[in-house]
Amino acid sequence: MNKPLFSIMLFAVGMTYASLQAQHHPEPTQAKSPLSFSSVINQSLKDPELKNYKMISQILTVAPGGMDTVSHRHGCDLFGYVLEGEIQIGLNKNPPQTFKTGQMFYEEYKILHHYLNNPDRAKPCRILLLFIIKDGSEGYVPEYQSKK
Repeated sequence: MNKPLFSIMLFAVGMTYASLQAQHHPEPTQAKSPLSFSSVINQSLKDPELKNYKMISQILTVAPGGMDTVSHRHGCDLFGYVLEGEIQIGLNKNPPQTFKTGQMFYEEYKILHHYLNNPDRAKPCRILLLFIIKDGSEGYVPEYQSKK
């Protein structure tokens, strides 16, 4: 066998092997959050008795089968209206309650929120969130600070 042909064949075998190795050992990827938020409106309230308050609204989308078990509190009152799908919410370590399209839920000021789950493995759940929050209050506070 002549040397140039042997070199080309050896190169082709090497490239094929490298390609197969890459297919079996993909680059590591970061886990994607099952929750995504999009802002709707952020509005200061005009009632003189509520002069230091604002209403913040967002749409929360929970991926199919998405779950969040990070215990946290909100330094505000929170209302949620299920636009699409079904959501399970656990507060104060109580068993989760289920809310479906067209239903609304309420989380009182600083209540412990420990569980959120979209039980549907095929469709996302979309929720309109309404936060009534005093200026300077923290909207989200993890119950347990992460260790660094």
